[in-house]
Amino acid sequence: MRVSCRAPAKVIISGEHSVVYGYPALVAAVNVYSKVIIETVDEFGPHEICSEKYGIGKVIGGAISGPAALKPLAKVVSAFCESESFRGKLKIRVSSDIPPASGMGSSASISVALAYALLKTIYDKPPEEKVFKLAMEGEKIAHANPSGVDVAAALQGGLILFVKDKGFERLEAGSGIFLLADSGMERSTKEMVSKVASLREKEPDLFNITMTSISEITNRIARLLGSDLVEAGRLMTLNHLLLSLLGVSNSRLDSIVWTSISAGAYGAKLTGGGGGGCVLTLVDEKSLNAVEGALRNLNAPTRILRTVEKGVYIEEVD
Repeated sequence: MRVSCRAPAKVIISGEHSVVYGYPALVAAVNVYSKVIIETVDEFGPHEICSEKYGIGKVIGGAISGPAALKPLAKVVSAFCESESFRGKLKIRVSSDIPPASGMGSSASISVALAYALLKTIYDKPPEEKVFKLAMEGEKIAHANPSGVDVAAALQGGLILFVKDKGFERLEAGSGIFLLADSGMERSTKEMVSKVASLREKEPDLFNITMTSISEITNRIARLLGSDLVEAGRLMTLNHLLLSLLGVSNSRLDSIVWTSISAGAYGAKLTGGGGGGCVLTLVDEKSLNAVEGALRNLNAPTRILRTVEKGVYIEEVD
């Protein structure tokens, strides 16, 4: 049996880091995808994972021989084999247009595509709760303390308001355009999550005030994004300032934010873990070219993102 599956990337419009601690996050699935092709073989032997970016790994039981970057996928495979009592051999090919370490949920998108494709070999329509749980096995390896928001976005698609361990609410996306600007700086989500956790321990009052404020901003943007882009943009910028208080911004990210706003954007903020990665800018058709040009001059390549209503899906089954 051969299954081909795609899952979208995501951007967090508001609520990164705070979502880990049970506060809401506003997240959009966007038009950039990962792809997983699996083939089941009726023979014994190690499972094979072939990634366009990282190379080839072999999975035997719960162990992997190959690139460390494939460990999250190996975990998904081994968890699937154990939970579904799968017998046989898996050949897996992975590709992605989602830039890694950019805050776009690359690892979650691939884990969701892999989980869905694997479960498709067992179920005619893979149960959402099984896909979520299986994909989270990979995310637990990739990140220190995943909230599940990236997995939810790749699974569901659209614009969602997500709360850890409680679920999500589907929202209207509105007419704004998101411009993603790449800082060119790689970053580690684990490192940034640990940094925020350290602040929580050392400065609990500052931590709590910041988290409560981010939560209020997230809920307000969720209500405004479909009707008032000006105010939604201002709130995004305020969110960025609060993330700076948490210590996850830097001069490069700040420069991209203020350059975007000076060129006519409604607002801008870092997206994802911070420390590098990307800045998310809210624009409209009138300001798009000017903002793109300003960011080009700053050597920050841009990508136009639009919300996609469809989450993970099967391309073909043979």
